[in-house]
Amino acid sequence: MTDRIGQQLGHYRLIRKLGSGGFADVYQAEHIYLNTPAAVKLLNASLASGDIQNFHTEAKTIARLVHPHIVRVLDFGIEASIPYLVMEYAPNGTMRHRYPKGTQVPLPLVIMYVKQIASALQYAHSHRLIHRDVKPENLLLGHDNGLLLGDFGAALLTRTSAMLSTQTVIGTISYMAPEQLTGKPTPASDQYALGIVAYEWLSGHCPFQGSRAEVHHLQLYAPPPSLCAQMPALSPAVEYVIMKALAKQHKQRFATVLTFAEALEQASLHVQASPRPLYLAAGGGTQGNAAALATEAILAPSATPPLPPTVAVPASALPLPETIARNASRPAQKRLSRRVFLGSLVGLTALGSGGILALWLKQQEAISTRATLPGPTATPIPIKSNALYTYTGHLDEVFTAAWSPDDTYIASAGGNTQTRQGDIGVHVWMAQTGQDVYVYPGHSVLVRMVAWSPSGTRIASASEDSTVQVWDARSGNNPLIYKGHSDKVLAVTWSPDGSSIASAGVDKTVQVWDANTGQIKFSYTGHTKAVTSVAWSPDGTRIASASQDGDVYIWDAASGTTQKLFPHKAWIGSVAWSLDSTSLATVDYNPDDSVRIWDISTGTGKSIFSDAPANPVNTVAWSSDDRFIAAGYDKNQVRIWVLDPIEQILTYTGHHASVLSVQWAHNGNSLASSSFDKTVQIWTLP
Repeated sequence: MTDRIGQQLGHYRLIRKLGSGGFADVYQAEHIYLNTPAAVKLLNASLASGDIQNFHTEAKTIARLVHPHIVRVLDFGIEASIPYLVMEYAPNGTMRHRYPKGTQVPLPLVIMYVKQIASALQYAHSHRLIHRDVKPENLLLGHDNGLLLGDFGAALLTRTSAMLSTQTVIGTISYMAPEQLTGKPTPASDQYALGIVAYEWLSGHCPFQGSRAEVHHLQLYAPPPSLCAQMPALSPAVEYVIMKALAKQHKQRFATVLTFAEALEQASLHVQASPRPLYLAAGGGTQGNAAALATEAILAPSATPPLPPTVAVPASALPLPETIARNASRPAQKRLSRRVFLGSLVGLTALGSGGILALWLKQQEAISTRATLPGPTATPIPIKSNALYTYTGHLDEVFTAAWSPDDTYIASAGGNTQTRQGDIGVHVWMAQTGQDVYVYPGHSVLVRMVAWSPSGTRIASASEDSTVQVWDARSGNNPLIYKGHSDKVLAVTWSPDGSSIASAGVDKTVQVWDANTGQIKFSYTGHTKAVTSVAWSPDGTRIASASQDGDVYIWDAASGTTQKLFPHKAWIGSVAWSLDSTSLATVDYNPDDSVRIWDISTGTGKSIFSDAPANPVNTVAWSSDDRFIAAGYDKNQVRIWVLDPIEQILTYTGHHASVLSVQWAHNGNSLASSSFDKTVQIWTLP
């Protein structure tokens, strides 16, 4: 079809081409009077005079579909015998963009997505419409991050004389039911397609692959490969439900597509033996900056169960439960170096993601061939390797884990270090049991840090998508999206009174802004390279920021005036304040890979805990009583020092890859550590 950019169709001017398919071209458009955005789909079919009435009838039916998970049709018409639809504009991309081919989606998210689309399809079926082309490319993300079923154009084309005369099969073959391939689609054909989508989300690929002719044959005659054979941890009950939706005979599938979704949810709940996760509502809307990035949305069911009552965990509480069966021993994984990964990221942003990945892989090869110097012989230090609980809900590397102020919940996040996507939701779960509460899906790229507000009512998350998102901790709703940074955001911290947030990243700035409105107060620009860590002093008067430039600055939280400079010989990975705000702990990389404690009043180093080179320190944290320091290392360890007198008292070795974050519980001696081994581990001092 001819490129129509600049043309006007009805009251809409075509601005840019969004994509093309076998049966239509899609353009972004703007209303010529209202200046409101829309999407215009031009169908690749020239209507004969006898088709016009059929098109009008079907278009009116589609335009009457009003459902929270269906793209709304605003207008329709015919231009030079070419039919077109005007639809609401979904600015945040498709689920194919959100989850590229090969990506595995966690089962709880799959269930949530399937329920949303099933409700939309059930509604369409009640209006005697069969979608015929359910696939990730036609599942859109709307303004409020809601999942939207789009592209009912296939339903329109089936009524044109051209299609009827040629008996053209409309749809995408990888998702087409056998009866649809033979030209006899039913509402159960949409159930089959949604079953294929669920299969793909769980396994990372469609069940049938090959040439078009091969897939056509397999769809008609071959059973789908077993999901459990590919995913041993998946319950046979879940597999059974999906396989029933993929039955070759449409009468052998579930009675309705909504029944399929409900059965899938029930199978999951039976297997997981845990409370129903909290569903994120899609109607929360944004505050402050209105435009949301490409995100996931999870629709709340009619009766969303509330969070269990918040109960603080006292220091004398009983030990956390042993690791449950689903968190059994994990095989050792090839060690990923945070130093190499982060160094490539912040030092080579200009290369783009492809260049960074290529260099990162090259550096990994170099590291794998480099001999590691043995540590010096020393007095044996107690070693602990058993976690009280290991959370394995993440599918990719976990960069951050944070306790809620009352120690009831943990929020953790990360993503795939190669694709920058993958499992990028923020998981909120019960600290004592590991039971999932919900997953916040607002970011479009890997999440670097999460932080709870001092009151425990909100959570802030910093991401490589250049945003900081602040949302209700109990429900995941009402996100405020801060977009003041021009590059990846690596760190975020709250003021002690919860009124302000400081965020920092690759754009070399630390930005202080209002936590309720997103209004910026000022930017601190003292660093010359990417800012890797930022921390607000507990007394609220100062902010510490650390950078790849090797400097730690202490500055006034109200004005941004620099007060102290703590120079290092290498770039700094993390900073942490003592509870009394008189000392600062920092960790740096080569040449000596040390943990340092600085006296704020004098600006001098008080203590240095060094190790043999080539074991960078990634993270540091003070205990709530200022008695202990914990540091996470590149070589899979967490080390604990007591400060009076200074002595290392424990090495924790439960992780199998670099430790990215460590945080003490606010009450007692429990710690949460996250790692490139895709786990968060809860453990305590002996």
